[in-house]
Amino acid sequence: MLDDTLALPSASLGARQRWTIFVASTGGALEVFDFVIYGFFAQHIGRAFFPPGLGLAPATLSFAVLAIGHLSRPLGGLFLGRLGDKIGRRVVFMSSALVAALATLAIGMLPSYATLGIAASVALLSLRLVQGLCLGGELPGALVYAIETGSAHPGLRCGFVFVAVNLSLLVASCVNLGVHLLLDAAQADAFGWRIAFLLGGICGLAIFALRRTLDESEEYARAPGRRHREPLAVLFRDHLKPLATGIGAGMLTGVTGGLFIAFMPSWLQTLGYSARCVAWAQTLYVIVIAVCIPLTAQAGDRFSRRRVYRTGAVLSLLLAPALFMAIVDLHANLATLLFIAGAVASFTNGTYGCAIAELFPVDVRFSGVAAAMNLGLAVTMGLTPLAASFLSADLHWTPAPALVMMAGALVAFAASFGMARGKPLDEMASQR
Repeated sequence: MLDDTLALPSASLGARQRWTIFVASTGGALEVFDFVIYGFFAQHIGRAFFPPGLGLAPATLSFAVLAIGHLSRPLGGLFLGRLGDKIGRRVVFMSSALVAALATLAIGMLPSYATLGIAASVALLSLRLVQGLCLGGELPGALVYAIETGSAHPGLRCGFVFVAVNLSLLVASCVNLGVHLLLDAAQADAFGWRIAFLLGGICGLAIFALRRTLDESEEYARAPGRRHREPLAVLFRDHLKPLATGIGAGMLTGVTGGLFIAFMPSWLQTLGYSARCVAWAQTLYVIVIAVCIPLTAQAGDRFSRRRVYRTGAVLSLLLAPALFMAIVDLHANLATLLFIAGAVASFTNGTYGCAIAELFPVDVRFSGVAAAMNLGLAVTMGLTPLAASFLSADLHWTPAPALVMMAGALVAFAASFGMARGKPLDEMASQR
């Protein structure tokens, strides 16, 4: 019987392997920066591309576009995952970065509704769909590279991907804070939000240049005989149970990201918090997660990934009602509340990616991780702001977004029982 405790090997990564993980980590960073920037500036984007009088608030329509973009990610993830398993990780990883960067630049330069009319709204939606299709392979590709590079400390290697993700969140938070510190509301509406998208597009092009230095992942390159002509068929025929577990495992991270990053700025300002106060608190939230992820990732390697993950699910379930009621009360310190939320979120954020990647063998890993993460993480992250917005309005109970977080925590707790119990890492390495 396999023991829950994971023994760490003494093997370490070489310089080339560390460089590979660093470059691969930019995949998750690119995806999250795009999502976060849109969430931060959803109100401004809504006013720029959706006129009043349509029956819904411009911010709600903007969240709907955000959700639609995320709903296209599973299609993109399945397509790119299939290609990644069939023809190689490297070419897919390079191509998706280039197209996503160009789409982000285009959003930053897109004329508003006042100039193009309904064509501007349609163009925004189309560009978000393109982004979704391309970004569907970004974070899964980064995790696949991390898990297939070397054999030591897989959780920590995947943790570095999420450190990069949260550093990207930090950069996005700083851009948001800078816009609100340096520009007034009218200037932010007119051009401030565009600065963020232009910066994101330029960074995306730089990431594309970095990826040209990547080699094929080590494990994939060593297993040419295990490639399938149709990896998706093999995935859905032989790996449905791991796929269901992976989908459930990503949902809580999608919910917390959707709530605390995309939904919070607009919602908190309607409660009476200033944009600057919200920006400072969100920046602290991101810093806390980035600092804690290496610790929870290492704990997953040393003890049991699914136990650390399950702890995060239980804490999230218990925290949600008290957290949102305290936020609505307006007397508690917002930065302190988001500090606690970030620490709790790090338990699942630091472990779920590696747990999902370990569910699938190399021949269908890219397809499996892409399908699981896009159906569990990306779709949930895209739908959460919209769901929280509707719940707050329909239930006439301001802390209603807590219900979304509690639902995500319950699904995560159930998914933890389908994760691997853990295998000594030296044994895993010998089997590769």
